[in-house]
Amino acid sequence: MIRDIVHINLNVTDIQRSIAFYEGLGFEIMHVFGDRPDSDVMEGMTFHGGHCRGVVMTLGAHDRCWTKIELIQWVEPPVEPRPPASTYAAGISRIALRTRNLLAFVAHLKEQGIEFEREPEDIDIVGARRFALFRDPDGILLELVEF
Repeated sequence: MIRDIVHINLNVTDIQRSIAFYEGLGFEIMHVFGDRPDSDVMEGMTFHGGHCRGVVMTLGAHDRCWTKIELIQWVEPPVEPRPPASTYAAGISRIALRTRNLLAFVAHLKEQGIEFEREPEDIDIVGARRFALFRDPDGILLELVEF
């Protein structure tokens, strides 16, 4: 029986850029694939016949925090960039992240240069009060939701 999601894997084109982006959202590095996390060059690992470098990032300060993402940059073969997926395409459409005081957080992210596809909008769905949409550096759609 499945108990929960361990992490969501996001393939990225530039690991350092993506780490900085997700740190700006409040994620912290929990685990690095390689043994030099403070270096600009992570050593990486071999996985499924390819070579990649990456990190597991978490929103909690302990190993069992349930909100984790795994960022992987494939070095060999290289990551295949693609245009942002349509909201109507099959597969994962977006990743929703719960936040407090969405309006203040959106203002903070805009100060960092993040552009929003959908400005904060009031809603009343399963207890959610408002939401906003934006994309990460590789075009993955992210949703902020305030309950």
